[in-house]
Amino acid sequence: MDSIAVTGASGFMARRLLSKLRGRFETVEISRSGVGYGGAGLARAMRGCRAVAHLAGSGEPGGRGYGNAEVSRSVARAAAGAGVRTIVYLSGLGVSARSTSAYFASKLAAEKEIVSSGLEYSVLRPSYIVGGSDYLSRSLRAQARRGEILVPGDGAYAIQPVRADDAASVIERALLGGRFSNRVLDLVGPEKIPFAKYARAFARRHRAAVRRVPLAESVRAAVSGRFPYSVDDLCILLGGFEGDYGALRRAYGGDLLPVTAPRRARAAPRGRSPPR
Repeated sequence: MDSIAVTGASGFMARRLLSKLRGRFETVEISRSGVGYGGAGLARAMRGCRAVAHLAGSGEPGGRGYGNAEVSRSVARAAAGAGVRTIVYLSGLGVSARSTSAYFASKLAAEKEIVSSGLEYSVLRPSYIVGGSDYLSRSLRAQARRGEILVPGDGAYAIQPVRADDAASVIERALLGGRFSNRVLDLVGPEKIPFAKYARAFARRHRAAVRRVPLAESVRAAVSGRFPYSVDDLCILLGGFEGDYGALRRAYGGDLLPVTAPRRARAAPRGRSPPR
């Protein structure tokens, strides 16, 4: 049975991915509190693995380390030294050389480490990954418990959320190479949803109100730390970033389930399953 290593093993997305991989692959869980991200132990842990899903480094705006280029460099070098063939890195939608956001700049620096590693790579740039204990849902639930969900500005800016189970399936497919090899792809859902609409739907489920906060007031409150959204959150929400779902769909070989659709069985992706 092939082995796959997963960094950031205690994180939300890593736990979802590991649950999907177990039983079909041997898994090696790597975390800061376990093997760590420095020294010879990292390469030893990866020895014999065909691929590594690099999910370490905070994916949350305002989180320590952001994308953490130093950790990404260490992981990529250890993977190459251990004979790993493929590395998949989870970055962020909106990452570009033009961005002035510290969050995006850190993710871009980490991407460069992955791309220049000499390994077969896939860089996936997700929009909000949702499904239980994700960053956005936790924030909205906390607001709902206080009675209202705040919408910065007019809320007309769109997000392109992707279900956590679908994101895990995409990452698994990318770990096997194929049409994902040596590409940077947006990891997004098929629907672009105005944030105000998303917030209203979330509020209805949790019996909370929705209140729009003027943009200038939102920015002042975020800068002072008296707002449920950080400055980086606002940069991401208001950025109007749109992902190329078509390119992701073609690489994946099938459709992802829209976040706003009711739960239902999803047809298997078209085409043959990738080799293991």
